[in-house]
Amino acid sequence: MQFMKNAKELARNPLGIIALFISLIYGFASLLLNSSADKLTEVERWPLIAFIVIFPLLVLGVFYRLVTHHHGKLYAPGDYHKDRSFMRTLSPSEQEARLTAEVRDSLGEEDGDERKAGAAQIPVDDADVAQLLHDDSDDTPLTSPAGGAVISHEMSREKMTREHRHELRALKTALVGQIVRESAAEPSGEVRHDVQVGATRACFDAVFAGKASTNTFVDVRVLKHHARAERILDSILYEALIAQRALEDDFRLVVVVVIYGDADLRERLQSRWQPRVSHCPADVELRVLRRDDVRCEAA
Repeated sequence: MQFMKNAKELARNPLGIIALFISLIYGFASLLLNSSADKLTEVERWPLIAFIVIFPLLVLGVFYRLVTHHHGKLYAPGDYHKDRSFMRTLSPSEQEARLTAEVRDSLGEEDGDERKAGAAQIPVDDADVAQLLHDDSDDTPLTSPAGGAVISHEMSREKMTREHRHELRALKTALVGQIVRESAAEPSGEVRHDVQVGATRACFDAVFAGKASTNTFVDVRVLKHHARAERILDSILYEALIAQRALEDDFRLVVVVVIYGDADLRERLQSRWQPRVSHCPADVELRVLRRDDVRCEAA
């Protein structure tokens, strides 16, 4: 009777069904070998022994594959109290695609904004979007610092992209860790990296429980070339807006923009972008830093 009750509980989601299936098969095999070992010949015993030894290893391999590549399919809808506010970790392939797009944005290359297409899958008023994107905006193009767009002839584009990709990873890791340490988060609080908010396309580098247990998100962007800076900021604020609505105001975002340039450029970007950030309905904090002022493993 107790077994049937436990089986009913396990069968409510894919993870439970997998656990029940494994337990039944392994249990029956062990029971059969234990009860009839004396009656089986040596030739008949070996397949059962091999199965009992190999089966756990096969299960471990399959389960590792499921967790690393298909973890989003291991839960039933009933496991989430609010589907729209559910935060899932991006799969490795999604993380790589997002990082590739950010590297293109940083280097000012074309076709770097595919991940922004269809950003919202929850209703957002057009008037709110227009207000958000155009309040206090200045369409005067920004120029990159001298040499910012120059690619060394001795270094291939592939090598430069690969090195910048590694540097971008290191900067994200260092700055996320710094913000978590600066916050009032619990020491034992979990920091989740590369998260997506609910049914939206709003993705951020990390999230943790900040002050008053508010979900504090961190997004780090690196701009080696500034040609697409305005569009990148607009997309970040838009994602912040839809994430805040999905999470029902349980949302705070710290945006860190790392630039290649002098202190004057940093001050100019900070003063130019701050009014737009202040007008965003979401709780967003903007930090503009110079690359030379950030220490990380890639330095």
